[in-house]
Amino acid sequence: MQRPLPTYYYLSHFHEFLKFVTGPCNALLDGNDIQFIDDFMALSKHQQCLVVRFINRKSIFVKATSYAYEEIEDIPDNLNFLFQQHWFMPVQSKNIEAFINHLTKHEIIQVIDELNAPSFTEKPTLMYKKSQAKGILAACILDPAYVNDVHKTAVARSYWQENFEQHISYFLYLYFGNFRSKLNQFSMRDLGVMRTRKEQAQVLARFADIASAKSAFVMHSRLNDIRSELPLLTHSTTLNQLQTLPSPVGSKAVELDAKVQFLLACELLKQDATDAIRVLKTINTDIAQEKWAREAYKLGQKDEVEAELERIIEAPLSEDLLAFAEDFLARKYHKKRTSILTDMLRENSQTILIDEMHKGAVERGVVAYYEQRKCSAFRTENELWRGLFGLYFWHEIYELQGLGLTNEFEHIPASLKTNQFYEFASKQIDERLKSTDTKAKLIQQLSLSAAKNYGQGNIVFRWRKNILERLILLINYSKLEALLALLEAMTQDWKNLSDGFPDLMLIDNEKLRFEEVKSEGDQLRRNQLLSIQKLRSFGFDVRITNVNWTVDPMQPYAVIDIETTGGKAQHHRITEVGIVKMIGGEVVAQWQSLINPQRRIPHNITSLTGIDNDMVAEAPLFAEVADDIDEFTQGCVFVAHNVNFDYGFIKEEFNRLERHFRRPKLCTVREMRKHYKGLPSYSLANLTKHFSIDMQRHHRAMSDAIAAGELLNMVNEKRLKDRLS
Repeated sequence: MQRPLPTYYYLSHFHEFLKFVTGPCNALLDGNDIQFIDDFMALSKHQQCLVVRFINRKSIFVKATSYAYEEIEDIPDNLNFLFQQHWFMPVQSKNIEAFINHLTKHEIIQVIDELNAPSFTEKPTLMYKKSQAKGILAACILDPAYVNDVHKTAVARSYWQENFEQHISYFLYLYFGNFRSKLNQFSMRDLGVMRTRKEQAQVLARFADIASAKSAFVMHSRLNDIRSELPLLTHSTTLNQLQTLPSPVGSKAVELDAKVQFLLACELLKQDATDAIRVLKTINTDIAQEKWAREAYKLGQKDEVEAELERIIEAPLSEDLLAFAEDFLARKYHKKRTSILTDMLRENSQTILIDEMHKGAVERGVVAYYEQRKCSAFRTENELWRGLFGLYFWHEIYELQGLGLTNEFEHIPASLKTNQFYEFASKQIDERLKSTDTKAKLIQQLSLSAAKNYGQGNIVFRWRKNILERLILLINYSKLEALLALLEAMTQDWKNLSDGFPDLMLIDNEKLRFEEVKSEGDQLRRNQLLSIQKLRSFGFDVRITNVNWTVDPMQPYAVIDIETTGGKAQHHRITEVGIVKMIGGEVVAQWQSLINPQRRIPHNITSLTGIDNDMVAEAPLFAEVADDIDEFTQGCVFVAHNVNFDYGFIKEEFNRLERHFRRPKLCTVREMRKHYKGLPSYSLANLTKHFSIDMQRHHRAMSDAIAAGELLNMVNEKRLKDRLS
């Protein structure tokens, strides 16, 4: 249930917002900014309410007569006062296009009629039909011959536009660091629909000085404007945009300047490739340098590209760019036929056969494959390493003064966002790494961090109940020096070492290794290449496991049938479970139990199944057999006739216990329809009758499960034959 907001919530939020702007960000305000805030604070409460209500609107235009808020007094008089004090002004000719798009269709027609009036203009009559779409009508008055007269119409004079957007946009930028976020986030926070990081926020200015703040604001505004103007840019206007870019001040503005130049250079490629690569060459970012090399090579500048690639290899901007340079140089100049990514897929790799039942979850299939072979396998991917990093460096990431979250709406600390974590906290990072002299000390540090911060929202990793269990396993089977070296590398290049880690961690014969799983058609991405190379460089055993699909006759299946009190898993309960485990077409184990549903069994259900209330009165609750079912079906494909019914009930019972249950599924209804086409009915009773399958008691769990197992054998026989043909 959402919490109600107080009457003047929006004004309280704006004052909270201004407190941040005039507090931590006070040094980032110029005289005009300060004067604006002073003028606002001098307004009456209800005048302030009108201004803030307007700020929260999407449009910069307002029709004074449309303002209607019950909690605000004397709206007409207060609006007139604000107009006289220049908080609002008449619609400006430079904003006419936006104004026309703001109008309703009816208002646009009114404007056209005014422009057509003899007393208004001597220009040709604008022809239109009221049935035409709003966009077509708007295009009429956007004609250069008429557009400059729109602001003179009565419709335009009935509107005002705000006169403070620049200040508010700048303040929002100081607070949120972008142009997407708005003040409504305060309301969403108070309503409980947006989670914030109040406990971690340090309430900091995101810029060091006013020059860098203003420069970043201008550059970010320019970037947004250019993005919207791209379809209209010509060769000359693109060059003009590049030539008129202001000089950036501060790291954020420099980053944005590079983005603007890269965006314009890519647009310039469509117009003049020579000019484009000249611009790309000057942009000092990974993406621009790679783009330059590729495009310059296409233009035949091979000697220059070769020299630049060799220079990059000597002093790369990043490991990502280094990987590109080495690969591109090898393939284009040393006649190497395959990429580094392809080589890694081929070298130090293995191929295993997995039953095609796992096509929807290949990593889970590989885990099951290893578990059948008594090898401990865990799906870890990025979470293992991000958990190690986040727990180990929690204090340095979130609690060092000046390095935490700017405010409660932030999710990513600036040190990680800008990839400058080590640069900003090198002393503390080095001290922490030096303090970890044994594996026991590392486990202690992680445990203390987890105990102190468990459940706190963070962008680095997800809290899981087994997070420490997995990390302790990693630590016990790894060399301490390797783990610390990787942690240090992650602080120095979080951008490239925060993802791309192998899918699985395995303990095989008391030895640790990692495997990146690739099924048919999957490719190795460059971020995976970088992370795998880094792990290998520190001595970790990392392999590529290629999966080929097959029909595995030794795949374990758990063929299940249940009886219930009704047809919907969310509203009804299980009364009986029967399971047969099958390997190689043979039943190797059975499990069966009545279940106490903790409710009355309807008479019609008893008539169908024969299970009555007396039979289940002393039966175990599902909670008492959940462990048995979980263990019995572990590593198996979940098979049932109309599998979503049985699987849905089992999963819902586990959900009620706040437990996870997931298995690959096979439906004998669907598979029989696929492999035995044209039968009059695919119900279990009719299929068993058609194929002369022994059926002891229909609508009893074990009998139905055994019958479904016979259908499974028929399906697998067909699947295997199709695979071999």
